[in-house]
Amino acid sequence: MLSETEKLALSYIDDDELIRWVQELTRIPSVWRPDEGPNGTGEAEAAQWVEERCRELGLETHVEYPHPARPNVIATYGNVAGPTLMFEGHTDVVTEGDIFQWRDPPFSATVRDGRIYGRGANDMKAGLVCALIALKAIARSGVPIGGRILLGALADEEGGMIGVKH
Repeated sequence: MLSETEKLALSYIDDDELIRWVQELTRIPSVWRPDEGPNGTGEAEAAQWVEERCRELGLETHVEYPHPARPNVIATYGNVAGPTLMFEGHTDVVTEGDIFQWRDPPFSATVRDGRIYGRGANDMKAGLVCALIALKAIARSGVPIGGRILLGALADEEGGMIGVKH
C-alpha cells in the first residue's frame, strides 16, 4: 500500500510526457561508430537534450567533457548533507546495423502495440527518461528526500567507457 507521500509524487508522472520524451531522445542518432572515431557519435546532441530537460526541472546541472565531442551531463537535486541516490545511464547507442533489416527506420521511435521501436530506446534512452521523469515527480511534489539525487547521463558506454571513468 502506498503512503500519501508516495501517491503525491506518483501523481506528477505524466505517461504521455514520458512516451514523448523517450521518442524525442530515441530520435537522436547518438550512435557509437568506432570506425569513425569519437567525433562521429552524435552524443553531444543527446547530452544537450538531457541537459535541457534537467535545467527545465530546476536541477543543478553541469556538463563535463571527457572528450571534446563526448559530454557527460551531471545533475543534482536535494541536500548534500544526507545520503545520495544516483541514477546513471548513457547517451550513446550501438550501430543500427543493416537498416534494411529494420521494420521501421532505426531512429523513428515508432509506437506499435504499446512499445517504442528504435535504436537505443531500450538501451538506454528510456532508462534516462525514466530517471528524469522520477526526478521531475519528486521535485514537483516537494516530497522531502533527506539527501540528494544525482543523475549522470554519461558518454561512451558502448566503447571505452570514458564517461564513467572521467
